[in-house]
Amino acid sequence: MKIEPKLATGFRDYLPDEARTRENMLGKIKEQFALAGFAPLETPGLEKEEVLTGGDPNFKKQLFRAGLPGMAEKLALRFDLTVPLARVVAAYASEMQKPFKRYQIGQVWRGERPQAGRFREFMQCDADIVGAPGVLADAEIVNLIYRVMQALGFRNFLIRLNDRKLLNGLAVYAGFPVKKMPQVLRAIDKLDKLGWGEVKKELADKSGAALGQASLEAIKRFLEIEKDNKAATLAELKKLFAGSDEAQKGADELLEIMKALKALGVPDKFWTLDLSVARGLDYYTGAVFETVLPEALSLGSVMSGGRYDGLIGRFGSVSIPATGVSVGLDRLFAAMKSLNMAGDGASAGVMVLNFDETATETCLTLLSDIRDTGVPAEIYLGAEKTLKGQLAYALKRNCPIAVIIGGEEMKKKMAQVKDLRRRDQKAVPIAEVPAYIQVLLQQ
Repeated sequence: MKIEPKLATGFRDYLPDEARTRENMLGKIKEQFALAGFAPLETPGLEKEEVLTGGDPNFKKQLFRAGLPGMAEKLALRFDLTVPLARVVAAYASEMQKPFKRYQIGQVWRGERPQAGRFREFMQCDADIVGAPGVLADAEIVNLIYRVMQALGFRNFLIRLNDRKLLNGLAVYAGFPVKKMPQVLRAIDKLDKLGWGEVKKELADKSGAALGQASLEAIKRFLEIEKDNKAATLAELKKLFAGSDEAQKGADELLEIMKALKALGVPDKFWTLDLSVARGLDYYTGAVFETVLPEALSLGSVMSGGRYDGLIGRFGSVSIPATGVSVGLDRLFAAMKSLNMAGDGASAGVMVLNFDETATETCLTLLSDIRDTGVPAEIYLGAEKTLKGQLAYALKRNCPIAVIIGGEEMKKKMAQVKDLRRRDQKAVPIAEVPAYIQVLLQQ
């Protein structure tokens, strides 16, 4: 019986050219995380189900559950890297110095409907600061977003910033019950995708918040506040939400973050106040942020996060402040492809051709010498015996350089070094080939 080699819905393969581009992206992201003082952390892909759900019977995320027949312990695949971090901090609280800055890169799984740039298995790259209560930590996270996007080559992106404390003042300002806040926040978080007309319908619907006309008009006025002058916007919001101490604190926090971003050198054009940003998860307690690409808005946010001071307290008696961001690598990769930024996945390796048995040992020695200089290299291992055929293989592999040693080259103790990018070729003494290749690759 033959099995059709078909992928499961919502999953995907990355062949070498794409995988190489993704590895390059990961290298740049890790570099920025490390430059900002974040240390690596690893946790299992499987967690106890109650850890992931927080014991909430109404938990909304569609988990991939796992286990063996007869196993009593309920396990599930992690849906993000934040909840496992919270578990680790609570479990090792006594031996963990705070503030604790960690980054983690790993696969996560969500049983959601697949769509453009969104899969059921995807890689997240998270950076979080645990144990820092001040908004300076939030500003550091926004600064990190800016630096990661710059390092990846994006020059047109926007970090949209808001504060959940500010949003929590909506109930007082717009005159609706506080218990309806979750439905209200979920609805306004869709503003950029659906527009006010659809958001208004959702807010008015009985299955949603079921708000009255006065409340709807108040929310609309709130969302339409002019945001070109950020300081003026915050001043206007403080007046608007005069009846909410929590909202006042949220506005003050945003003002502090704004001052810190200026001091950190984050240009104004790369971030803005966006009063519709609420973030869907209910554990956010302060600043929240999303990063979008104006040229690829349909992909949604490519880097997002916020402050979640209450989450770690679910695992113990002590509440520990935390803030962080998550990079959706697969969505960013999809964006780079759609914007023709992903490159051609060219190999960085040198191909040593192997078409003459009398030169094989010399080729192997040279192969080792090239690798010793830190340059990736391989020798042709296939069935093709002709020089022309092996060169064609190297070209298809996008190798930048091919080394040719046959009988004639052996007699002269020379090698032909062919630059496949420029179609240039030069005879070089075999002993000098590794150094010459380094020079070529630097050009």
